[in-house]
Amino acid sequence: MRSVSPGGVLGALLLIVAGLPASAQPSVESFYKDKRVRMLVGYGVGTGNDLYLRLLARHLGQHIPGKPTMVPENMPGAGGIVMFNHLYNVAPRDGTVIAHPSRSLVTEPLYGNAQARYDAQKFGWLGSMNRDVATCIAWGKSGVKTIEDAKRREVAVGSTGASAESNYFPKLLNAVLGTRFKTVLGYPDSGAVGIAMERGELDGYCSFTWAAIKSARPNWLEHKQINVLLQLSMNKHPELPDVPLVADLAPDEASRQIFTLAFGAQKMGRPVATAPDVPPERLAALRRAFDAAMQDAELREDARRNGLEVDGPITGAEVDAVLRDLYATPKAIVQKFEAIRNER
Repeated sequence: MRSVSPGGVLGALLLIVAGLPASAQPSVESFYKDKRVRMLVGYGVGTGNDLYLRLLARHLGQHIPGKPTMVPENMPGAGGIVMFNHLYNVAPRDGTVIAHPSRSLVTEPLYGNAQARYDAQKFGWLGSMNRDVATCIAWGKSGVKTIEDAKRREVAVGSTGASAESNYFPKLLNAVLGTRFKTVLGYPDSGAVGIAMERGELDGYCSFTWAAIKSARPNWLEHKQINVLLQLSMNKHPELPDVPLVADLAPDEASRQIFTLAFGAQKMGRPVATAPDVPPERLAALRRAFDAAMQDAELREDARRNGLEVDGPITGAEVDAVLRDLYATPKAIVQKFEAIRNER
């Protein structure tokens, strides 16, 4: 009888395994069937991020193979960083946890924020539900009607944390445009800031997006209770043609580069991600499901009824490209912006 070498046996086994049908491997559909997918948001119930997450949760599962049950979960803390750290360091990396983080958090590691224990470029980005425009607003009774008014007097604006846009956007405006915003830290979310404005405790808020105002505080617009001072983006919102755009006010090229770094993430207005290292076939399925959900007539009607903007969604690949551009910013510009952010 002819002997068979160990190498020959291994080769034969590899041929057998290679010949197995693809169906022998667990499919994306079988993985998600009867699963519960946690959907996390780093802010409280009723905030803009929460409303968008719950909108997506109501429709995304129908487009994921296996149709898992989507379970929204609020995980507030540190301006959303608690949730983002959880997604990166604690959540299972199998596609069973999806999150809607604030876009401002994606650049925190770029600035050396020790609290940001994640690499934003390693998340599995599904896409963004829209392209957003942050605003700087003042409560009507504060007497602050224009950005020029904010240069003439101190304006108290609320903030959800030191690393939040609501803290460093006003600082950036002070440094570059000469405004006199004073950030008041400690508010748990934008909802609490809004209540403080209504009570007269604050003059305004510099980071509330136009879409969030329309969805979470439509009465402010209906009763003309706020003044929109500035659009904090690189492109104007079509509904705010007469409100100044911060990019147009940059006094020089260096300032414009800083504004691009600070406000460039507005393109990914409502980003959605899963944990890093999710198996490629599952990430691809989640990206396809997200794209399909954003074109779903039922989701779009649901968004319309709730005053949420979902026009101009972008894909996961486009989010990846935005992040690559942000992280390619010249170090000198990053350092200038970081110095402004860290001012006390």
